Amino acid sequence: MKTFKTAKLPLLATLLLGSQLVLADASLMGSVIDQSSILPGATVTVAETGARVQSDERGQFILKGLQPGTYNLKITYVGYEPLQTTVTVMADERKDLGALKVIFSGAGLEEVVAIGHIFQGEMKALNTQKNSNRILNAISADGMGKLPDRNAAEAVQRIPGVSIERDQGEGRFVAVRGLPAQWSSASLNGDRIPTAEEETTSRATAFDFFPTEMIESVEVSKAVTPDMEGDAIGGNVNFITRRAPQETTLDVTVGTNYNDKAGDSGYNLNILAGDRSDDGKWGYIVNASQYVRNWATDNFEPRRSGEGIKRLELRDYTGERDTRGFNGALEYKFDNGDTVYARTLYGTLIDDETHYKHRYRFDKDRIELQHIHNILTTELSGHQLGGEHWVGEGGLLEWKASTYDNHFYYGDVPNSKDKSYFVARFDQKNVGFVGLDNRSGKNLSYNTIDGGNSPASEPSTHLPDGFSMDPTQMALSSIELYKVDVREKDKVVAQLDFTQDMNYDLQLKFGTKYREKERVARFSDEFYQWKDSATTPLLSDFDLSDQPGRNDYLEEINAGYADDFSQVADMSDLENFWNNNRDQFELIDSESYTVANGGALGRNFDVNETQMAGYGMATYQLNDEVSLVGGVRIERTETEVSGYSAEDNNGSVVIVPVKKTKSYTSVLPSVHMTYALTDDSNLRAAFSRTFARPDFGSLAPGQAYSEADGELVVGNPGLNPTYSNNLDVLFERYYDNVGVISGGLFYKQISDPIFNKRSEVTFKGESVDRVDSVNGDNAWLAGAEFAFSRRLDFIADALENVGVQANYTRMRSVMELTNGRKADIPRQADSLYNAALFYDDSTFAVRIAVNHKGAYIQEHGDSSDEDSYYGDYTSVDLSASYQATSDLMVYADINNITNEPMKYYLGSESRPLQVEYYGYRANLGVKYSFF
Repeated sequence: MKTFKTAKLPLLATLLLGSQLVLADASLMGSVIDQSSILPGATVTVAETGARVQSDERGQFILKGLQPGTYNLKITYVGYEPLQTTVTVMADERKDLGALKVIFSGAGLEEVVAIGHIFQGEMKALNTQKNSNRILNAISADGMGKLPDRNAAEAVQRIPGVSIERDQGEGRFVAVRGLPAQWSSASLNGDRIPTAEEETTSRATAFDFFPTEMIESVEVSKAVTPDMEGDAIGGNVNFITRRAPQETTLDVTVGTNYNDKAGDSGYNLNILAGDRSDDGKWGYIVNASQYVRNWATDNFEPRRSGEGIKRLELRDYTGERDTRGFNGALEYKFDNGDTVYARTLYGTLIDDETHYKHRYRFDKDRIELQHIHNILTTELSGHQLGGEHWVGEGGLLEWKASTYDNHFYYGDVPNSKDKSYFVARFDQKNVGFVGLDNRSGKNLSYNTIDGGNSPASEPSTHLPDGFSMDPTQMALSSIELYKVDVREKDKVVAQLDFTQDMNYDLQLKFGTKYREKERVARFSDEFYQWKDSATTPLLSDFDLSDQPGRNDYLEEINAGYADDFSQVADMSDLENFWNNNRDQFELIDSESYTVANGGALGRNFDVNETQMAGYGMATYQLNDEVSLVGGVRIERTETEVSGYSAEDNNGSVVIVPVKKTKSYTSVLPSVHMTYALTDDSNLRAAFSRTFARPDFGSLAPGQAYSEADGELVVGNPGLNPTYSNNLDVLFERYYDNVGVISGGLFYKQISDPIFNKRSEVTFKGESVDRVDSVNGDNAWLAGAEFAFSRRLDFIADALENVGVQANYTRMRSVMELTNGRKADIPRQADSLYNAALFYDDSTFAVRIAVNHKGAYIQEHGDSSDEDSYYGDYTSVDLSASYQATSDLMVYADINNITNEPMKYYLGSESRPLQVEYYGYRANLGVKYSFF
């Protein structure tokens, strides 16, 4: 008999017989595990009755309501031979069947060898996907452990139709099917968590603070069922944290890392400990992680006025990021199968960033040198209590109560009172730029696409020959304190679900969920100048040196910018100077954005929101091939927004408090069908209605006036949510030797999308641009999705350790803007793809992966030439591991091997707005399992 020497670990299906509350009946409950971990998604079938259950994310299952008698049980799991066993149960009897072994498909009966980690991760994910009652994809901890991804956002970018948005080269926001991140929902253990972020005022949660080591598995639902939260137009990404293991576990991972652009190293540490009592009732897990790395970024940003460039910014970033995470869980299992549990989690990202920025002000004939330092901190904490209780015959009551707190704030820079993004700016005037055009009364630079002489790939600084920056001519222009503090709390999240098995074919489920949300946002941008112009400090008054990374700044384009740079002052010297001379500075009110002058009103407001939901759904096994899931969810949202408005009072601005409320009810029906064409293939179809609540930034209750920009930005607390009617069709074929091929189509009919509308109005006697958040006309999105994953032994036996994973999503969308122009939905990429080739023989594993996201419109302009785009992005990553012994593993990975830049542009790549390079990142470490 042919054997596969890579992945034939026996399956230990431990069936623990439990008591049933109905005296005449018996019940079987237990868990499905292998020798190293739990196995979610295994199918347990009773041949005589047709009763069928799947093991849950903890590997547990229960068969209730069995009459006394003899039954044939069948356990199936993708990648293993089916196992059949006979069980005889008596009325109210308890029986222990012990361990049942299932051999990997194709293996000899006597053969027991280890599964490769990549194949093991694929098996868990595919079983979860195959047996789900909705359209979803999954990834397990084993799968994530073999990918070069360090946070929760990066972990899901390999899943079909899922993309991420990045910050400084690291994954941050998660989006499904190329739609805006705020149109998808990201949740932890089924709860959508609050968001707090420096600049973003949407409801999208940044997941760069949450390490992958905290995650047991991820489920991406492309079509949601009524028992899931309905604000998920794109879909839902659910991160499931680690839970108590089946046996004593103590794993320690220690590693180092290196950033090419920073030229410096860091470290990472993870400790995972867990155990279960001898009787299996008590279980716990404790997981702590820290990931410290240095980073650097080089970029250029042409800032535009129409088609021309009014200033060119050359930015050089360096910094240290420290990600810390903690996850703890405790559970207790009663004799009858009831469970109660407690969970706590914490994640934080601390980013200490230094930034030197040369700004060539073509329109002002000066060079500005900004010295910038800040410490950005994001902290999330969450706590949850819950339980699962069997009620009567076939009834399950589940409850949980949670609270979450997400906080963004700046650290103690330049001091604990002035916590801010700290900027000290020095100006050198009368530069005498050459080669500029004066087309509209201003001296501007133009790219070649617009008839100018500045190349898009390396914009010209237009400096005259022989010019050099002179610190003795560079006066301190201003000190800027850019302050942001955002805190969002889900003070109470309560959920109750009841499931009743009416018979072997029909299951009913009802539930309710309540959330009380509070969001407080504070913002100001304060500019200060030296009071005595006769004694204004100069850059030469400070000790100077080359900025970090100057010698190889933007070496990717070889533009030679650094040759013209000035030397810079140390940030600690500038911060001490501010702290020691605070009383010698005065606020520049006309340039500042504060509540008092009306410039910061759009980002200073409080939100109190109550969300209430109820649902009913049924799961019906029509026959052996067809199952249906249908029902309706109703969500009630009540929002109160408090803030300020700038009003015109006879030519002067008056600030008045404003409070607005908005309530709406969302009715969200859905129906899902799964047709099992064969034991290994499914045809799925789903209709669902979902929605997206308006972003917080769009709900600001008043209007904010910016004299410098000539803008009046008006919030709209009366915005309606965006709704979507969704249709999905998917075919999937699974292979016993761990593989799948699938293809599907999807369509979304979207109503009331939200975007900005511009108009010209009179304010303070001046003509200004008014920007309103409004609901637009209907839009639609359509697409196709393909995925393939399989080991290549079907081609040749010699390729039994080689596997391929690939997926591709193509999308098209149309929405109509207020001026009648039709365009793509903002942030909707036209294509996504992933491809990976790997080798895995249970001792050595290596994978090379390519991830691509197509370009998309960031913000609509008045015409297609004025639409701002986020350029396409393709990353190449490599990961490898070596299982030196049964307890010791060595791993290595490299991200962004090709040094792919991030690009923004206006209408065309020949008109760049931002180009940013990160270099590659590498990790090397060891993992040791003490138990």
